[in-house]
Amino acid sequence: MVNPEPQKSAEQTISRASENVRRWFFWCIQYWRELFNFRFDKYMIVQVLPGVYAMMLIALLFTIIGWCVLAFMQNPWLGVFVTLVPAPLAFLVSASVLRALLEFYLVVFKISEHVDELVGLRDTVDRLSGISDTVDEMVSVTRRIPFWKAMSGRSRRRVPQDRRRTARSPAEDEDEPDQP
Repeated sequence: MVNPEPQKSAEQTISRASENVRRWFFWCIQYWRELFNFRFDKYMIVQVLPGVYAMMLIALLFTIIGWCVLAFMQNPWLGVFVTLVPAPLAFLVSASVLRALLEFYLVVFKISEHVDELVGLRDTVDRLSGISDTVDEMVSVTRRIPFWKAMSGRSRRRVPQDRRRTARSPAEDEDEPDQP
C-alpha cells in the first residue's frame, strides 16, 4: 500500500518553491520599475535594501577573492597569509561598515516617513483649531442673547453678597476661626 502523505509534502514543497520563485521574479520586476521611476514619489531604497545589501556583499566577496588570487600569483606564502589573515578581517570590517551604513539610511528614510505623517497630523490639528475658534465665537455670541438662558433651561441663581466666596490666601483661612 502506498502512503499518499509523502506525495502531498512533495507537492507542498514544489508549490512553496514556485511561490518563492514568483516572489523573487516579482521583486526583480518591481526593482527595475522603481529604478527607472523619475518621479521619485516613493522611497525605493526601503524596499530594495535587502537586495542591495546582498549585491554589495557579493561584490565585496569577489573583490577579496581577486585580492587573494593576486597575492597567490606574486608569492604562494603571501597568498596563504592574505587568505588566512587580512582577507577575512577585511570582509568582516567591510561587511559591518556596509551594514551600519545601510541601517543608517534606513533610519533616515523611516524618520522621513514619520515626519511626513506628522506634517499631515499638523494640518489636521490646524483645521481642528479653526473649529475651536468658531465654537468659541459661537459661545461668546450666545452669551449675549438674553432669551438663550431661558431656552437652555438653565436658570442662574444669584448668591447673596454675604454668602459669596472671595479669593483668600490659605494663611487668612487659618487666622479666622470657622463661623457657625
